[in-house]
Amino acid sequence: MTIRLGNIAEGNDFFARKTELEDFWDYLEGNHVVLTGPRRLGKSSLLKRLAEQAEDQGLLSRLIDVEGIDTPEEFVASIEDAFPDTTVKGFVKKYAEKINSWLGRVHKANLTLPAGMGGGGVELQALPQTPWRKQAQEVQQRLSDAPVLILIDEFSVFLEKLIARDAHEAELLLGWLRTWRQGTTPSRLVFSGSIGINTLLERHNLSTRMNDCYDFKLGPFRLGEACDMLAELAKRKEWQINADCARHLCDRIGWRSPFYLSLLLDETRKAARDRLLESTEVNRILQTIDVDDAYDRLLATRSRFIHWHKRLTRDLAEPDLSFCLAVLSHAAKAAKGLSRAQMLARLVKLEPLAPRRAERLSSTLLYLEEQGYLIYEGQTIEFLSFLLRDYWKRNHAF
Repeated sequence: MTIRLGNIAEGNDFFARKTELEDFWDYLEGNHVVLTGPRRLGKSSLLKRLAEQAEDQGLLSRLIDVEGIDTPEEFVASIEDAFPDTTVKGFVKKYAEKINSWLGRVHKANLTLPAGMGGGGVELQALPQTPWRKQAQEVQQRLSDAPVLILIDEFSVFLEKLIARDAHEAELLLGWLRTWRQGTTPSRLVFSGSIGINTLLERHNLSTRMNDCYDFKLGPFRLGEACDMLAELAKRKEWQINADCARHLCDRIGWRSPFYLSLLLDETRKAARDRLLESTEVNRILQTIDVDDAYDRLLATRSRFIHWHKRLTRDLAEPDLSFCLAVLSHAAKAAKGLSRAQMLARLVKLEPLAPRRAERLSSTLLYLEEQGYLIYEGQTIEFLSFLLRDYWKRNHAF
């Protein structure tokens, strides 16, 4: 069995997140949710596991990836196609007891499933005469009274494309979804994406269109969870990793992202294999020297990280690009991170006016955090991934 890198983790490849899943279900009882967090943290994998658990919670769930579409018509159709009427009715008939349990947990005394699932008294938004108006209202009417969990992945990617082609239609679509969410409904909508949803909405003055959703921020693995995952993945490849070596690997990574943990472990295994080929040792036990060797090997492989730089040059225009690259350069050169005051002092030449400099730094940090570059918690601005930090220092710092 190979170590999966960058794919949605399913089945035995999904590790930890027990507490996060418990919390997520608690929040869903009373809220629709926006799932946020930097790239490479496993947001899509968490959505997949929620879909797998939904039946036991009394909900029919589908994970819908909308990255490849860019029109409201396609968006509405993707929801409609994921929840055919016959499938919804079949679920209601088969899982009536579990559905009643869900209805009880959402604490809505008037939540009852009308005969035929036809929608009973759903308040519909008076949408203008858009090409997708009728279809949207029919989908909302049919599913608002249904026990469905609609997991919309890459929503921010879709929304960014829609805003670029027609900002007014994007606002209408967001308004329609808000009306759906604010009705009395057992259905739940969850939105996620590899682009920061909150940053995107703020940039286009659309924050109020989704501020009714609970913001569930996904964090890194806890140390024990990370070490358990490393031990299991090593075992699958017939290697051993002891607690000290696992902790050392976690320390080298920094923020314990499942992607970067798996990436360094995979390279550590290769380094250990090469070490054994050059020695008389036979024990397949990973050592800290293998971790350090693997770390250096990854830094020397530009293809692993070059897209992080290309993404910025593709998505940002001047003067924002230069300001952003300067922030990253200064952060990369500070092994223990920088305070906000220290970072502001280093940006004086780029932005002499103090109020404007502070404003630009705030928006840049929000963007870079949601894109998975930096984190600003407590008093320190630093890279999430030490691998990315050291790569950036080696190749892009100035």
